[in-house]
Amino acid sequence: DRFPESLRRSSIMTKKKNVLMRSAGLLLALVLVTSCFVGSTFAKYVTSGDAADNARVAKWGVSITAHATGDVFAKEYDAIAGQDNTVIAGGEYKVIAPGTKKDNATLVTLSGKPEVSVQVTYNAEHFSLTGNWIGDASNTFYCPLIIKVTGKVGDAVKTETINCVEKTSAAEVETAVKNAVAACSATYGPNTDLSTVAGDGLKISWEWPFEGTANPGQTDAKDTYLGNQAATATGTDVPAIHIPVTATVTQID
Repeated sequence: DRFPESLRRSSIMTKKKNVLMRSAGLLLALVLVTSCFVGSTFAKYVTSGDAADNARVAKWGVSITAHATGDVFAKEYDAIAGQDNTVIAGGEYKVIAPGTKKDNATLVTLSGKPEVSVQVTYNAEHFSLTGNWIGDASNTFYCPLIIKVTGKVGDAVKTETINCVEKTSAAEVETAVKNAVAACSATYGPNTDLSTVAGDGLKISWEWPFEGTANPGQTDAKDTYLGNQAATATGTDVPAIHIPVTATVTQID
């Protein structure tokens, strides 16, 4: 060999160092290139913002005023037009008699301006005829009243007329009145002032005609017999009519 062993080893080590330095230089270059990509080429648009909202509970504020004493019946009536009151109760109770009537009596009134849609419904589950409603000695049921229930049914205000003289029992009259009242229902959108829609509300009318010709099946004899029942009966046997009505206002979807 021309070169001593020591020189050969020195040459090999020098080559290895050169390789390592080249490798390190290449790695540094790659790092710099990668840094360039990360720092600029891969940059993106970024926009940020804050959002918030607030709400309060929607107003309800609905009020139902029930006419506890009502204006359906009275203690005095002008049964004959143009004259002073010809029917005057002799005690603490209100009365009805031939020739007396009441048109479009309101039992409940609504108020409030709810911020939600609502439905107004009615029921007369406790309507009743109590006592001896009879027109002759055979104890045959007899009620000479004509009852009208007016209210909004669907999209229109309608009136259901119940000729009680055509019914065969107090239960039949009660069922007819209850069904007529329950059929009345009205819906209103948000922010409707309920005090301004009284025209849609439930109204009760009744009449005891003075002459039977206006109410086929009614006679003077039967009216007189019924009146005598009121004069002679006591306690729960006294013929009486009760018209309580409940109104309910409910939020709807």
